[in-house]
Amino acid sequence: MKKKIDYFLRKFFLYKNEELPAFLIQKLYHQGSYLPFTTSSLKFRFLACLANDIVVNSRTSVLEFGSGISTIIVARLIKMNNLDCTITTVDESAEWQEIIKKILKEENLLNYVNFVCAPTVKSTDIELSFEYNNSIVFEAIGDKKFDLVLSDGPSAWQKTNVMSRATNLKFIKNNMADNFTIFVDNSDRPGETELVTRIASDFNVKPILLDPTFLTFSKGHHFNYVI
Repeated sequence: MKKKIDYFLRKFFLYKNEELPAFLIQKLYHQGSYLPFTTSSLKFRFLACLANDIVVNSRTSVLEFGSGISTIIVARLIKMNNLDCTITTVDESAEWQEIIKKILKEENLLNYVNFVCAPTVKSTDIELSFEYNNSIVFEAIGDKKFDLVLSDGPSAWQKTNVMSRATNLKFIKNNMADNFTIFVDNSDRPGETELVTRIASDFNVKPILLDPTFLTFSKGHHFNYVI
């Protein structure tokens, strides 16, 4: 019965209260090429929260796991508001990143984004997980400090890779600024639940649940960014 109720809640809230966020970010969403919105895309509310946090809390260095619409929206925001900010986006698919690059190139936004293609390999740390290639990611991020992280990759929707996103912690553990925000999509799934537990423990922060599938952490001084 609990599983049925949880399933109903996830379905009910999936696109609930999207009208205002969609209105707020419509200029970012529609200012350039058509962006294909699918069930894999971040919902408008979370794109709006992401944009809010970047603007009101002056984020300067974004680390994104899972390239996509969010990459384009953030790049457009940086250009539109003339922000001192860059994005490092990590994805396992070179083919998918080429699609994102093409859109960004057409809109003269490539300078704001650092693409890291890191094909996944079977994790030796966590069962049922395939993690981004460690050497590629660690070389790309070096000792850079990030003040905003979005975890929306790698792929983790099959039984064989359901725990994959729990492995993302290793890439941010020593690379966070004093003040930061971390967004976790699909936070109701096993791998993401484990990631949330690890983030809360390692950084001594409590998650803020925005809906049944998405949550955020913040540490240090910050202004409210939640819609």
